[in-house]
Amino acid sequence: MSSAGYKIGDLVELTSGLFNTQRLGEYKVLRIMPPRDNGEHQYRVIGPDGRERAVDHHEIQRTVARRGGG
Repeated sequence: MSSAGYKIGDLVELTSGLFNTQRLGEYKVLRIMPPRDNGEHQYRVIGPDGRERAVDHHEIQRTVARRGGG
């Protein structure tokens, strides 16, 4: 991988999985971390609870734009 798929400020969601079921909501990319030995990018994100965490590229996806209204 030559460049990160996300940039600082992007809004992402955690992909569904066994360990991510309790961490729903939008996360904001705070920092692009060095890639792992296998080349996968890592990111530092902050979630709706105000906590930061490190995630791998395969653990996140872009948020779907939500529109207000009824």
